[in-house]
Amino acid sequence: FNLIDFSKELESERLMIYHQTNNRVLRELCTKEPFLAYAKTCILHFSAKYYEKFKEDYERLALNLKETFSQAMFSKGNNLEDALQGVGHFIHNLPLILTHPSLKEFLDKRRNISKNAIIVSTGPSLMKQLPLLKEYREKALIFCADSAYPILAKHNIKPDFVCMVERSDFTAEFFNHDFGDFDEGICFILKSVVHPNALKYMQKYKRIYLMLNETLPFIKSFKLDSFALHYMGPSVANLSFVLSLCLKVQNIILIGQDLSYDESGFSHPKDYQHGQNYESESKKFSVLAYGGESFVETNLYWNMFKHSFEKDILEAKNLLNVRTFNATEGGVRIEETIEKSFRECCEELLKEKLKRPFSPLTKPTNSKELLQKASEKITLAQKHSKEFQATLSHFHKRIQEEIIRLESANLKHYKLELLDEIQNSLSQAKEKYYELFELLSPYITQFKLNLARILVLNPKTLEDQFNKNLILLQENLKLIEFIFKALQTLDLRLENSLKSLENTIKENRC
Repeated sequence: FNLIDFSKELESERLMIYHQTNNRVLRELCTKEPFLAYAKTCILHFSAKYYEKFKEDYERLALNLKETFSQAMFSKGNNLEDALQGVGHFIHNLPLILTHPSLKEFLDKRRNISKNAIIVSTGPSLMKQLPLLKEYREKALIFCADSAYPILAKHNIKPDFVCMVERSDFTAEFFNHDFGDFDEGICFILKSVVHPNALKYMQKYKRIYLMLNETLPFIKSFKLDSFALHYMGPSVANLSFVLSLCLKVQNIILIGQDLSYDESGFSHPKDYQHGQNYESESKKFSVLAYGGESFVETNLYWNMFKHSFEKDILEAKNLLNVRTFNATEGGVRIEETIEKSFRECCEELLKEKLKRPFSPLTKPTNSKELLQKASEKITLAQKHSKEFQATLSHFHKRIQEEIIRLESANLKHYKLELLDEIQNSLSQAKEKYYELFELLSPYITQFKLNLARILVLNPKTLEDQFNKNLILLQENLKLIEFIFKALQTLDLRLENSLKSLENTIKENRC
């Protein structure tokens, strides 16, 4: 650095300087391209004999890189069935989404009603905070996770908002309770891809609820802007945090947000509906604990939620001047939060009673028109799927022909140009048929991560070069076959969902 001027390289980000104590910068680097694309090829080497004296630092950095890249790859998803399930649930839920209050209606009537929000999660430490939560319930907005809802009902602590984001029928069972008058005044806020059973229970027990559309490609194509929230985060607590910001609160207090196992290895509090050791068998690793003086065990999912929280909390502090207090008094250390006891938070911040009940939410008046437009969007998605399948069939044939040509080619002069053409075609398809790539992107991303291992190989002989080209062609052939089958499965889901939607419109149930 003292011999060469790197100013241009630094400005263009061809060269980046990372200080090992700043994990936030490391996370940003590991999610950038081209770093993420080659995450599975990352190996940390000593650049000279001199640096061997820093062996412990290298080992710590290598471990941080491995963990951070793992989190980044994990966040991209790799499960086709999850994506198909989300699309299917969204379309199935459309009649109820569009016949209940919109997010715009919710925000218009709930903004600026409180300076303070408490977010209740179901970490093992939750039970110790319930008496104080009950005492101060009237002086703050209470957001709670779906899993915390039965616990708060048991202890007669009424939340203002109950949130749900997961797609499983398992999670929907948190709502399969008849709590009678307890539900009065509670607004249930659900992501539009939740399992239909969750809505069945909403209807059965006559709860007030609304549904939010995340701006993912397939859902975004329906242009239901008044129901859309641009970002919800990966967990139900993240969603509660984002909604708190939307309601213009100034202080956010987290309780039960352990994101770790307790000393007995339990993952949840004793009143948790599915048992306090529900996630206790997950693979564990150590992270810094609340207070910063010891370590606790967490898992991959919780650690991802933690990183997401840290990013959101930092942005809220810098852009909105919102303070976030971690009053969990246990669990992991969540960077950027102010660690303070729950009692101190309540005594210092919660001074005035809120004016409840809040004004009622009204349903949209143009539901039938919105459903008709949604039906047209599904028909268009079916058309795009058929067109894309035709393109894939074309390249499937081309790759098979290229494999035959490779086997008889003069390898000294052979150039493999077809793969660039395929990647360009996929990029164009992503722009033209963008609503389909919510389903395909996770798999394509994982494909590219695995393909990088082959791309970095440096053939030493013609035989090595032949084998590398053959593997590249075969892997791309598998990719095309997978996408083709995925689109065919999507076609069936769209067809079934379209029939259900059209029946709803014909029966004029909206």
